[in-house]
Amino acid sequence: MDNQIGEEFKRIRKERKMTLRELSEKSGLSVSFLSQVERGISTVTFTSLRKIAEALGVSVNFFFEPEEDTPIKKRSLKKSADQPNFTYTSLAGDLDQPKFTPARIELKAGESQTAPYSHQGEEFVYVLEGELKVMLEGHEEILYPHESLHIDSTKEHTWYNETDKPVVLLVVSTNEDGRD
Repeated sequence: MDNQIGEEFKRIRKERKMTLRELSEKSGLSVSFLSQVERGISTVTFTSLRKIAEALGVSVNFFFEPEEDTPIKKRSLKKSADQPNFTYTSLAGDLDQPKFTPARIELKAGESQTAPYSHQGEEFVYVLEGELKVMLEGHEEILYPHESLHIDSTKEHTWYNETDKPVVLLVVSTNEDGRD
């Protein structure tokens, strides 16, 4: 497995003088899992990566290759990060403190981290392809292509792919303080 994400989150964690136990408490993920991700032994789902990013106080975009430095930010699928469970493509521009973060996410077949969680901000999810299972405050629903969801992220939720085909999403998220 390409361990770029694990190495990067370890670097940030150490910069913040945070132990694995502290990161575990903030993210809700086990110490052993976080340690395995840092060492490249275990893969991370998009949901887990989002929990780690939030606990470290950075955007999910932070873990992926930056675009070239120009004033006009065109986004294409060429700069995506391909992980075993998902592909993430940032569609964000070059703003210092964006109020929202757009991304194209492909959840691979069977990507099914189903433990609900909550965090600051809002999420808008639009299904481009496939079927996305959504849980919001104990209620389950399936979103099909061209259906969307806009929620207050402080409510317990999760979304995942338990089908045998990929699900492609347009996701726009924000945090209460204007940073993602």
